[in-house]
Amino acid sequence: MAKLQKNIINKDELLADIEALKKSKNDKEVDSIMRKYKKGLAEMDRRQAKAKEKEATALAKKKEKEAAKKVAAKETATTKKAAQPKKENTKKEAPKSTGRYNGKYEVYAIADGYAYRLKASNGEILVTSEVYVNRDGVIRAIDTVKKNIETGEIRVFADKKGKYKFKLTSKNHRVLLISSNYSQEVGANRASESFKKFAMKADIVDVEIKDDDAASATKIKIASTEDKEGGKYEIETSNGEYSWDLKASNGEILCQAEGYTSKSGVLNSIEKFKQYVAEGTFKTIKDKAGHYQYKLYTPAGRVCAVGESYSTKTSAVSAANSVVSFYKLAELVDLEELAKAEAKAKKAKEKEANKKEKA
Repeated sequence: MAKLQKNIINKDELLADIEALKKSKNDKEVDSIMRKYKKGLAEMDRRQAKAKEKEATALAKKKEKEAAKKVAAKETATTKKAAQPKKENTKKEAPKSTGRYNGKYEVYAIADGYAYRLKASNGEILVTSEVYVNRDGVIRAIDTVKKNIETGEIRVFADKKGKYKFKLTSKNHRVLLISSNYSQEVGANRASESFKKFAMKADIVDVEIKDDDAASATKIKIASTEDKEGGKYEIETSNGEYSWDLKASNGEILCQAEGYTSKSGVLNSIEKFKQYVAEGTFKTIKDKAGHYQYKLYTPAGRVCAVGESYSTKTSAVSAANSVVSFYKLAELVDLEELAKAEAKAKKAKEKEANKKEKA
């Protein structure tokens, strides 16, 4: 027969013992044992009820602590969010999700500062902006683009290299953006329509742009050379877009940069380029076609310039060395201003010749 323990745990066993006892003992003895077991069962029920009550109390306290932690974490997150206005502003500027993919403005850091690129829903890059000093400048530029889409003009044109692009200009004819290059006019037209579709609703997101060739690039050992004269930074304007070429004294193009929508932007780009030539690192890369180029990296490891494509690695290395030789003393030449000055001089010369003929 089972004995009553300090912790009673099996009612069924006790009841079975009682039933067996009923069959083998007289009534008085059975009643006495029944009273004893009933008392034990009552004690067991009391203890179980007390244990359940204690368990419920502990569970309630645990839930209360978890709720308090969540409230504290939420308050901490709110405090941190308030202390970081830029992140808060970014969320305000980003359109609310509509359940559809609306394209995106990718904001990223580059060698000279910050820029953005607008991507369509299929990932196609429609627009890559010029460089801005800081991230806030990029956000303001995107806002300006949105405000001028309806009131400004979007037009497709061919640049000096025969590539097609589209550009957005404001009512006062200020160039706000210029698209990526397209080999055919139909491609540029299609992209301009996609731009109209996505530019207003695209989300603003921060991304990090990595250099895919960084792992395989080979560092160039620059030869010790003297600064050479005769080089030129030639600034050219075409369809409202500014670009510059660094040329050696023999006319060879050593570096090019394009896509600037203002004169100040292209001049600032040249000054930054000089800084990075002095402080940065040149490396060679081999492209998929088997050709070689040099890339100029900033001290932070970002690409700030890419050279022409050469058939041999030796030529790419030579071009990088020529950049170092000519960049300091290269003359700044604005081809548009030069053309105006030459036309003015020619007109003055013709006027003087006419005077002599009449005399």
